[in-house]
Amino acid sequence: MKQMYRLLLVGIMVGVTIIFSGCGGSGNDGANSVGSNLVSAVEMDDINASYMLNIIKAKIDANATNAFAYKAIKLTYTTTNMQGDEVDASGLLVIPTPTDAYKAYLASIGKTFSLSAVCDNHGTIFLDSEAPTNVEKTQHYYSTALLVSGYAGFVSIMPDYLGYGASKGETHPYIMKKSAQASLDMIRASMRYMTDNHILFNGQLYLSGYSEGGYVTMALAKDIQENHSSEFHVKGVAPMAGPYDVEGLAAFDLNASMKMVYPAFLAEIASSYSKAYDDINISDLVVKPNVFNNVDLFGGDYDAVPIHVALGLADVANGDYGFNTHYTNELFNDSFINDYQGNFNNPTRVRFAQNSVYDWAPQAKINLIQCLYDEIIPYTIATKKAYDTFRANGVSDVNITSIPTNKIPLATATAPFVHQRCGGVAYGVAIKWFSDIRSGVIQ
Repeated sequence: MKQMYRLLLVGIMVGVTIIFSGCGGSGNDGANSVGSNLVSAVEMDDINASYMLNIIKAKIDANATNAFAYKAIKLTYTTTNMQGDEVDASGLLVIPTPTDAYKAYLASIGKTFSLSAVCDNHGTIFLDSEAPTNVEKTQHYYSTALLVSGYAGFVSIMPDYLGYGASKGETHPYIMKKSAQASLDMIRASMRYMTDNHILFNGQLYLSGYSEGGYVTMALAKDIQENHSSEFHVKGVAPMAGPYDVEGLAAFDLNASMKMVYPAFLAEIASSYSKAYDDINISDLVVKPNVFNNVDLFGGDYDAVPIHVALGLADVANGDYGFNTHYTNELFNDSFINDYQGNFNNPTRVRFAQNSVYDWAPQAKINLIQCLYDEIIPYTIATKKAYDTFRANGVSDVNITSIPTNKIPLATATAPFVHQRCGGVAYGVAIKWFSDIRSGVIQ
């Protein structure tokens, strides 16, 4: 996971080629709900523009000539857990601030400075230390916020997710529609903070996320459209490399003769769903239920390789870290695999279908972004299937951005997977697209 964080910065250098204007659209493009769920706000960093420019030159764009100051705030807010109980959660809110020279430049061309916001949903993490607020505490910038706020001039709204940060100890609803609730409530709390602190927000809200975050973004956009359209005005949605068809992806992965690329992902899905639904028993799913029952593998204290070791899916002393080395039936029972494949009423299959988020008709602009040869979340099952379904459902304002492998950083021993190396480039595409909507280049 730490390698993914570094690769995001490398990929951004490939994917972003220009410095964006921080000037939003004229006026408020739509009212957004100001929440009453903000518990506290603690400033973590307040970095001036000149210092941020040095970081951006080192991490994103060596030719950059401008940067925004970077003010990072840890928000604690209320949301609901998987049982529907109210709990405290946390997230990172980053407010970009322009220099006086930049504001003078905008005035000279007849524009005023205002801010659009991006709610960005991070990819899978296993360690609580990798939650946005905890990374900010140790690194003094979060990689995506560096791009979104320090470089592109958007407000960054970044939930830690349920189960991390202030809500550590709660079960994380992994690849479940419920996961969008913490993001929705983080947006509400962020709107409250910006209103109370007189931030010049122009009403434009964008949604993005990669991998698990791509799924959360799709679930969040769907939930806002169907249940909260009077509360939020979404200008653009950029889900990247997410498992939108949970049922279909599981049908692909549950193959006893196929090696698992990344077993910890599959194990967390099994754990999360068994805790969420009474009709799913972990003992029916996995070979070693006692490990799941007796060790809190997904509570924020174990990274991927220790999870593999605990499940007997890695032998570190002999160079086996569990990636693409063990067959699916070393994690899942053959009886479960066979029933899932042959029985559409299998309880887990039914729940996966209920949590799939690809079959609907988005009304906001949407750009589905993914690398073509993603070996963890196959492009055809994820992005292409969602795009084809949207088109079949009558959606015309949908883009698909297919990134070839030659556009991403080269594979290394510690980053062999396209899925790992694609994230930064995908984010570059997403933020450029958001910027073009914000500036009116895309209508």
